[in-house]
Amino acid sequence: MPDAERDRRFAATLAKGLRIMQAFKPDDASLGNRELARRTGMPPSTVARMTFTLASMGFLEQLHPSEAYRLGPSVMALGYTARAGLSFLPMAENIMQQLADDTGVLVALTMRNGDAVMLTRCWRPRNASSLWLSEGHRIPMEQSAAGRAILAVEPAQARETDQVRTDREQLESMGYVSSLGGWNRAVNACAVPFSPAPGAPPFAFLCGANTSELNREKLEQIVGPKLRDTVQTLGRSLGICG
Repeated sequence: MPDAERDRRFAATLAKGLRIMQAFKPDDASLGNRELARRTGMPPSTVARMTFTLASMGFLEQLHPSEAYRLGPSVMALGYTARAGLSFLPMAENIMQQLADDTGVLVALTMRNGDAVMLTRCWRPRNASSLWLSEGHRIPMEQSAAGRAILAVEPAQARETDQVRTDREQLESMGYVSSLGGWNRAVNACAVPFSPAPGAPPFAFLCGANTSELNREKLEQIVGPKLRDTVQTLGRSLGICG
């Protein structure tokens, strides 16, 4: 059991409701109670109570006449509110879209989400196909370029891994972290950490594509340096370090 769940302040019922909403993936049109029970590991009776309550509050929307649910307007409102809190995002829009167009790869803003990183905003090249990943997707923290970039700039731990030390060295020498088939053998990527304010949790900007479209040479000679320079440009525009 995670340490937080042992704390007297931990609200178990609230956690169960949040687990229901976290069970939805970007490509899910809708989910029924049976599938939600399978994904969360909770008893069907508990899931039924949670979905009824969440639907009553607008966090889920039931698709009649079936019992399937989809995320409701209250979740969308929270998402818009959260994105509005990313004050640097409007300034990033044009330059990240230009980066996607120039390199022909997916560009994404990612943030830590538990033991993974989540794609928060994606920019796709307008004249080329790109990775299937979309906003809301979670990718492994320790196997992805974005996750490793974030770990490399977080405060040093007493028992730091060799990978974190290697990534920190690559950041210092190259300005980005690379991953060749890391979390997915068919995907190559690079990432640059970004902190919008001193002491703020780091984000990471990511560039990624299928290995057939982004080989090591293109990543190291074109995409990685362009991503590094673009993030530095964003930082200077905001009056902070890139």
